[in-house]
Amino acid sequence: MIRKGRFALWDSKEFELISYQRSYYLRSENPTDVQYGFRKMKNSDQAFIKPILVEELEDAYEIIPYVMILGYRFAVTRYDEKTEKVMLVTVNPFVKEKIAVRPYGKFEYIIEVPLEEIKIEEDRVPILGFEGIHF
Repeated sequence: MIRKGRFALWDSKEFELISYQRSYYLRSENPTDVQYGFRKMKNSDQAFIKPILVEELEDAYEIIPYVMILGYRFAVTRYDEKTEKVMLVTVNPFVKEKIAVRPYGKFEYIIEVPLEEIKIEEDRVPILGFEGIHF
């Protein structure tokens, strides 16, 4: 699974962090989390949410996935489950001289690579006033 977006630690577990109208919610797909105050999301049989205060969180951060290919950094934009390929984008104009990329938008270049051929790394950027924890 490619992790991307905002996450939080609560009760030593990682959850997706959702905000809506200045309120925060933890998102889970584990039905047993109902015992911890999670409730079923509307229009979903597999997702559960729990309202949470920032003060109750142990940590909060945004995860930004990326891939390095021949020394060039590419942002992970999406994964196609049918083709099992990851779409990677960069704004580095020198990449086109060494890697078979296609133009994508203005000043961007794209390449699709099979998931098993790359190593996805993550930047973890603290949010909501947290400084992050180190693993």
